[in-house]
This record gives sequence, C-alpha cells and structure tokens, in this order.
Amino acid sequence: MLYGVVEGFYGKPYSARQRRILIRYLSLLDKAAFVYAPKNDPFHRLRWREDYPAENWSQLSETIDTAVGAGLEFIFGISPWQFNTGDSDYLRKKAGRAVDVGASGIAVLFDDIPERADASLAVRQFKLAREALNGFDCMIYLCPSIYCLELMEKYDGDEYLSAWRDNVPCGWKSFWTGNGVISRELDENIMTRARELLGGKPVIWDNLLADDYSLRRIYLAGLQDRIPDEYSYFLNPSSCFPVALHAVYMLLQASGVSCDWPSELGDMPQAWDILSGFHYLPWHAGKATEYLLLELENAASGGPSEQLITKLRSMSGVLARFIDSLEGIEGGFEMMPYIMDVKKIIGWWEEVLKLPSRPERISRLEYLMFERLPFDHPLALITAELSMKNGKGEQ
Repeated sequence: MLYGVVEGFYGKPYSARQRRILIRYLSLLDKAAFVYAPKNDPFHRLRWREDYPAENWSQLSETIDTAVGAGLEFIFGISPWQFNTGDSDYLRKKAGRAVDVGASGIAVLFDDIPERADASLAVRQFKLAREALNGFDCMIYLCPSIYCLELMEKYDGDEYLSAWRDNVPCGWKSFWTGNGVISRELDENIMTRARELLGGKPVIWDNLLADDYSLRRIYLAGLQDRIPDEYSYFLNPSSCFPVALHAVYMLLQASGVSCDWPSELGDMPQAWDILSGFHYLPWHAGKATEYLLLELENAASGGPSEQLITKLRSMSGVLARFIDSLEGIEGGFEMMPYIMDVKKIIGWWEEVLKLPSRPERISRLEYLMFERLPFDHPLALITAELSMKNGKGEQ
C-alpha cells in the first residue's frame, strides 16, 4: 500500500521548491509516494505530445531524484488530452523518459474529458495505454473517465465501466474518488463497490481537501478515520501551497506519524486553528466554530456577553498578526483572501453585537450579509439580483 499526495488539481502547479518541501514531509510516512499530475501543466495535459522544455524537464528530473533519495515512489502522470489513433508513440516516449530518470510508476489519466463515456471509449483508452506501455517494468496507474459513483449515475456509465473491467490488464491499478467527486466518507463498503465496478482493487484519489471548484474557500479538516485499511491512498490538495502543506500535516497526523508543526507554515498554529474552524469542510464548519456561531446567533437576539466580545477581538487580533507574518511563509500571500474573509466576518460580528438593541443588531446584520457581502462578491450579487427578478416574475 502507498500513501501520499497527488498533485492533480486545476490551478498553478507547485514550484520545484514546494514539491521538495512536500516530499520531505511525506518521507516521514511508510511507503510514501508522490503522483505528478497537475491539470494546468500544459505538457502534462493539453500539449502532452510535446517534450518538456529543457528547463522544465531539468527541474522535474531533480524533483524525481529528490523523491527517490527520500525513499518515495514517484509516479509520473500523463493526461493524453483528445488522443488519436497512432498517439501511442508519444505516450511511450514521454513515459519512458520519466522512468529513465527514476520514476517508479506511470499514471495515464483519462478523467474530465469532453467525450461520451461508452464502451468504445474505454476500449480506445486501453488500446492506447497497452500499445504505449507494453514492456514497461513499473507500476501502471489509470484514471477512468468514470471515476466515481456519482459520475456513473449522472452519465449512465455502466457500459463504460463494464468495458473497463473487461479490458484492464492484470496488475494495473485504477483510481477512484468514492461515491462522489468529493466524497463525504470513504469506507470499506464504498471501496468494495468500487472494486466490483473497476474489476480490481482501486487506488483512492481523495478530493476532500481540494478547492479548485470553490469560490474563495479552502478546506483544512483533519483526516482521522478517512483512510480505509488495505488501500493505497492519495490526497489531492489545494493549489495554494500553505494549505497543501497543512493537508500533508493532517495526513501525517491521521497516519499516526509524530511530527512537529511545519516551520514553513509559520509560528502561529493558533491562527491556523481559527481558519480551520471556518474553512473546515464543504458541508460544515469545525465543532468549535459551530459552537461559536450558535453563541453569535443567541447574542444577536439577547445581547452579547463581555466574554464573547473579548473572544472575537482576540481572534481578530490573531488573524491580523498572521497577515503580518505571511511574508515569512512559503507561498504565504496566497492565503490573504481566505484570512481576510474570516477576519472580515469576525469584525462584522463585533460591530453588530456592539449595537444596543435587537432590532438594530438584526438590521445591521441583514445589511452586511445580504447587501454588503454580495457587493464584495460581484458574482453573488448578479446571481442574487437574477433570483429576485425571477421571484417577482420578471423576464
């Protein structure tokens, strides 16, 4: 079983330095691995037939060497976008070049493509992969176009997965994200179902803490009880590097690895705790923050305690100091929008709760949430205006 990270998001790929940092922490895991598959690396996806420019390839080769030296498996991903008959030579050349410099696995990724997922597509995909990778003495990983139960049901993918099961070579591994693209849980029942659909034991590609589909959101939850036994597990993190490193720290914690707080995340773990409460998971806040929100709800009606005001003021102060420290954090300024959003909400609550009466507090809160906040997010404002027009029957 392998455990690690798949750099598989949409957005700016990590720098060579950032990958080295992730690899250093991942090396604390037993049987660790790094999957290279950034969607917006043009030579990985849209221009996959082309060789990497010399400088890019030099950096990638050094990263592979760093991973191997740290005891990691480095799995090199290629996404053959809109491949054609006869493209196997391109795939073979690019995969072979990666193996020659130390990659211990090749991942061929057919996810998120603009083609109908039927049996003929699966057959063509395997024909390409077999012709290209025949004779390779390394692990082969594939990502099907139907890579979770949600997509199977949405796109009537039974035919595609049936052909996938019939064609997958013995020993090749298939990625699976669970019941959904972002799955609420990953347990033995879910993975058993995946095994039936794929015709073999799946490798988990977990998008739980990815945020390339979100508007100004990150996710900082822990991963305890998230990793099923006896399955290889790869976490797809954020393109925002500090958030990704935090996710790796969460992975280490969930795996029982004793590890100091990463120095690259700064020296204010209390600020990360505050952010984690608000930016926890797509579906809910952290427990402490949920309790705080209940306190705020009660205070909006009945008035706040001095203790609550002090708590809000303290949180705001911690985040202000955290902003001042971002220069010393690798990729720290990428965190600014997420910190400011939380700091702004806390500041608004301070402002609201200082008002003397319930009607004033509610009125100010409604203004901030339903007029000021959409103004800060123009897309939300446009959508809100359309909704109001439709609600009034306007055309």
